Amino acid sequence: MKKSLYLTSALVAASVLALGSTDSMAAGKALKVGVSGSYKAVVGYAKSSSGFTTSSGVGTALTSYNTMDVKTDSEVHFKASGTTDSGMKIGVGIELETDQATTTDIDGTYMTIGGGFGTIMLGSSVHAAAMLAVNAPSAGAVGVFGGDSNTWVPRPANVSVATTAGANIGGAEHQKIRWNSPSFSGFTAGASYTPDRSSVDNAMPANGGNGGTDGSVIDLALKYSGKMGTNAVSGSVGWWAHDVATAAANASTSTEGLSLGASTTMGAFTLGAGYKEVTTTGKTLSTFNAGPASISGTANSLDEEAVNVGVGWIQGKTTLALNYFRVEMDLATGTEGEDSVTKWTLGAKQNIGPGIDFLGTVQNVVWSDEGDGAADNNKGTAFVGGIAVTF
Repeated sequence: MKKSLYLTSALVAASVLALGSTDSMAAGKALKVGVSGSYKAVVGYAKSSSGFTTSSGVGTALTSYNTMDVKTDSEVHFKASGTTDSGMKIGVGIELETDQATTTDIDGTYMTIGGGFGTIMLGSSVHAAAMLAVNAPSAGAVGVFGGDSNTWVPRPANVSVATTAGANIGGAEHQKIRWNSPSFSGFTAGASYTPDRSSVDNAMPANGGNGGTDGSVIDLALKYSGKMGTNAVSGSVGWWAHDVATAAANASTSTEGLSLGASTTMGAFTLGAGYKEVTTTGKTLSTFNAGPASISGTANSLDEEAVNVGVGWIQGKTTLALNYFRVEMDLATGTEGEDSVTKWTLGAKQNIGPGIDFLGTVQNVVWSDEGDGAADNNKGTAFVGGIAVTF
């Protein structure tokens, strides 16, 4: 029922924008309204390691995974834009997740204000550090970043690496203010501020004192795109910081992230790489009435390091890409090793009509825990193909 109300409200709002039925819109020029979207349907085969599937349960609670599945991913975007009397450009965007299995209906909503100063975004969208990031090339039916891999080769519960882990920072779409500068000699700068990273309502953030547990985020980014001879080159750097208080007096968590990316295109080939480092400099009380102690290197640490390298080839309507991605998290300094995920991805895209692409991917995934228990480690290979439509 709730989902139906969300979708109905969004469609009504889009209809109002399209028809220009309000008095204020009728008094001036109607906003330009556009509707776009995408739909991807894939079918694939994937098999997890036998040790994981035979050890992931207790007694009769053994979990077994099918080797075949059908998955879809779709969105509908409504956008409106207009110009004020003073010449500023105003835009509105509403992004709907339209899959039946999706737990959230609204992917992002935002307003943009543009002028000679650049573009300011108010609402829920990604951070500037993610928006301006340069990544290694990839293609196909299964994403290198995000949660696609986990849906084919499941992550064991004790592996702390997030299923959505990538080589970027700032991908969360919380309510924020974001600024992107105009491009100057190939350089574009950006910055974002998120008052509350955890709350999804309009309550004032509680991010201080003994009881404040909400966290704020700030990030900065710089991107360059240009030419070096006949080759196209691009690079990016992003910095991200998240501060959150805890219920314990004088305790807090401060997490910082740094991301670097570079890419060059030489004829039909593109070579790219990315690096991410996340460091937890948070504090927690070591003993009652004692001074704070660092939580880096403990089970509460968010320390993380990611490397991504890829090569892509485009010729006419055909795209091929080979991509390597690895994330490591050092959790307990007393335990040798780290939690990690390693992915090798070979993907292809073939355009078969206007807005219609055939996609194919072979992806090998290895989820590793600090310990060597069979139930805490999994690896497998997915063979996935399908069709993607954009409109």
